[in-house]
Amino acid sequence: MSGVAYIIRNSVHHLGLNVFFLLFIMSDLAMGQDESWIKKYETALNYFNAENPTSRTDSSATALLTEIIESQPNDLIPDTLLLDAYEKLGVLHLIQNQPEQSIQLLQRGVRFTQERALSDTLLFASYLYLGESFFLQNQIDSSLHFLNQAEKSLLDKKDKADTGRLYNSLGVIYYESGNFSQAVNYFSRARSTLLTNSASASVPENQYALMSLLSNEAAAWTNMKNFDKAATLYAEARDLNVETREIEKKLASLYVKKEEPDTALFYLQRAWNDSETDNLLYQNVLAEIYLLKGKPTHVTRLLDSLQNNQGAAPKEAEPTSYHYRGGKSYQLLGKAWLEKGEYQKALDAFHKSILYFDEGFTHPDIFQNPTPGSVNWGMTDLFETLLLKAKSARLLAGETNDVRLYDLTFETFQVAFDLVFYMNNLYDNQEARLFLGEAIRSGYESAVLAAIDRYEQTNQQAHLIQGFIWAEESKASALELAKNETRIKDKAGIPKELLQEEKALTFQLTRANRRLVDNVAPEKTEALETAVRDKKLALSRLYASYNGFDTYFNKKLAAERIAFSSLQALVDSGNLAIVSYFVADENVICFTFSPDGLKFAATANKNVVREAIRATQANLLESGGKTRKALEEQSSAAYDLLIADAYLHLKPYSNWVILPDQFLVHLPFEMLIDTKGNYLVENHAITYQYSGKLLQLDPNPVRSTRQALGFAPFTVAPFSEDTTTFNQLPYSESEIQVLEGRVFTGKSATKTAFLDHSEDASLIHLATHAVTGQDSTTNAYIVFSPSETDHLLHDEELYQLSLSNTSLVFLSACDTHTGNVMRSEGLISLSRGFSYAGCANVVSSIWKANDKATAYLSRDFYHWIANGYDYAEALHRAKFSLMNDPEMAQYRHPYFWANLVFIGNPTKKSTPFFGFPLLWALFAFLTGLATWHLWTKKGKA
Repeated sequence: MSGVAYIIRNSVHHLGLNVFFLLFIMSDLAMGQDESWIKKYETALNYFNAENPTSRTDSSATALLTEIIESQPNDLIPDTLLLDAYEKLGVLHLIQNQPEQSIQLLQRGVRFTQERALSDTLLFASYLYLGESFFLQNQIDSSLHFLNQAEKSLLDKKDKADTGRLYNSLGVIYYESGNFSQAVNYFSRARSTLLTNSASASVPENQYALMSLLSNEAAAWTNMKNFDKAATLYAEARDLNVETREIEKKLASLYVKKEEPDTALFYLQRAWNDSETDNLLYQNVLAEIYLLKGKPTHVTRLLDSLQNNQGAAPKEAEPTSYHYRGGKSYQLLGKAWLEKGEYQKALDAFHKSILYFDEGFTHPDIFQNPTPGSVNWGMTDLFETLLLKAKSARLLAGETNDVRLYDLTFETFQVAFDLVFYMNNLYDNQEARLFLGEAIRSGYESAVLAAIDRYEQTNQQAHLIQGFIWAEESKASALELAKNETRIKDKAGIPKELLQEEKALTFQLTRANRRLVDNVAPEKTEALETAVRDKKLALSRLYASYNGFDTYFNKKLAAERIAFSSLQALVDSGNLAIVSYFVADENVICFTFSPDGLKFAATANKNVVREAIRATQANLLESGGKTRKALEEQSSAAYDLLIADAYLHLKPYSNWVILPDQFLVHLPFEMLIDTKGNYLVENHAITYQYSGKLLQLDPNPVRSTRQALGFAPFTVAPFSEDTTTFNQLPYSESEIQVLEGRVFTGKSATKTAFLDHSEDASLIHLATHAVTGQDSTTNAYIVFSPSETDHLLHDEELYQLSLSNTSLVFLSACDTHTGNVMRSEGLISLSRGFSYAGCANVVSSIWKANDKATAYLSRDFYHWIANGYDYAEALHRAKFSLMNDPEMAQYRHPYFWANLVFIGNPTKKSTPFFGFPLLWALFAFLTGLATWHLWTKKGKA
């Protein structure tokens, strides 16, 4: 980009100075004051507000305003006038691209206002311009601080004229940090504010501002790959007939992102005159077009002048936008050299690109890398460049066998992932984190493959460990970060009223989302979308305030992403093995981790594995629990692909933790058949988890069911014609009868009752229906009693629950562990929603559950829990019982038992529940033994 960021510096006069500053006119200056100051001030305003501002009018205004503020102390000049003078001087320096001087003057004005105990609302403009000035200095953390201060002061400010500019600036900050979804919300809000507050939309400065905001929002949509939405916004901007060539430049970049080089070239040539082709922005877009056309030599010729620049870092005098463009130029040059096989030249170019993108990093040595710890221009571009540098170093190392280059490869990968971790902690919504995870997944794949290749060359365990860590680090980041934030909030000193406000806002956002999804009236869509956006922004502001508590943000950054030592302690503590899968390039990689250490199993072809799983699932569901022969053959074939090479290391351990990846999430490994013809479930208790990162969390121990919560709304026939799609579940009541807590059946099993009691429950069992959309969770929900109008618990509502006190959720409902599978985050399902809400352990279903079989499994599951077994072992034994119970012979087919899976952590065994049957049995045995011993003694006597 960075047209979005660049617009802040270049749009000051275009936006209209009447919108750019807060003017205080003293209409009743006291008689007897020195009127020369009034005249000087009025003259300065005339220059400042010149209809056609020039360097002369700006310098004249600067001189007069400087005289006013340097005359201090002068009690004749009103405080508000002095503050305005500080602000206007700061603005003038900002216009002239002198952010340092602007910051000094604006901060003097802030101190002056605070010393005089003036209202904080008067500082709105100063905070706004400080935020923009710090942004131009690439001190984005400070920029965000002052913009947030401006937003706070805006709440009590009657004049909302500059609100749009504030939201635009905040949008730019989020854009540069890669949080494009939140940037869209801020740009949209700025546009709405401008159209609402402007006296006339046809005023030239308002037209320019509208064009800028439309362009900014379109750029954010472009980066989210929503090209149709972006094109629509650019069309609206072009229809304004303001700076049409600027829009065509953006359209050229849009079609580069779409990988349509001919269309991009068309717009590029329309936007630039022949005399302007030496512009770096033009050359960058043209270079991207050449790369798309497979012409790297054209790129090296085009950017040849850069190769003569031997400087280690960009000059300090260069404007920040040039820093960005220079960084992009070197990145493109490096890509061209990489494509030409000139790895040393590529490495040099990528290192120079990093010097431009991260202005705090100035080391010319390619063996050095920056330390992520602040927001920089184009953070996603910086991440991409680090990955390209690592790739170049790896390829060059392969040519030269230079160990230092191999070390540089892994160090650079790690710096890139450290940057992603920092970015993720800056983000304030799951949507942005999910998008980032998908965007950077290919980087993790490259890193894991590089680590494994190096391991096979050296046989050094450190390289295998690194590959395993990166593989698990790439999975379920949004889920892990949310869980981590929940834990930290409770100990970060955040006031309870703020946490309550967060809860209220998330609830309101959920309701607003539901109204939007359910809306069937097109005329209401815009208003509903606005309501959703504004709730998201309110939450964004609240989360930004959390970062003001040092312990909160610092603890987030200090959190260990994945600790190998913790996992080593986990497998060493019990009869346990971890099986981790990672899909990369064309292969499925398998790691095994047990007390014998970390091992690497042979890789399998990705397409072959995918087809084997698809065929197994299709046969299973089509069989309906009847035919077995073909299914058994496919289960054996899947076993050969996924387990056979690793089984020697896994066989000694009865408990396995499977860490699946991508399409593997829908395969129940329990139904795979080993070389002896046995299902794996016959010999192994299997736990599933979204990522190894979640295994290092403190396991939630098995807890008593005396505080359990059970729901079975369909114990009788449906209540009305509206619910005929939800059949009666006659066995569902028996599932929850064994629970000792609150049990709700039939009409009493309402959504309201669930929401009222769920957050206090030690265990939750839902024996009901569920609906999951395969392509999106938008229409995913759990069904409660239709005796209430609002009886569907939608997926987004799960994310607002607080279930940290709940040890287990048992979802005895169809398809609760199905949904959209993302490359990085994994399965987005109803079961994940409960995990996100804080529950460490979930039993869930991969396909439609049979009522009778599920009732049997759940009752037997609780029987084994009562006898002291953990969740994974209890489910394993329940399945084994069903398979060997003569009365359940017709349910031995995997169709009836393999659908239920346990997702969670290895749990600590506890004292048995339900009246402590084992203790009573032991007591009875010892009592009987003592009685027998006494009786025999008497007999002998």
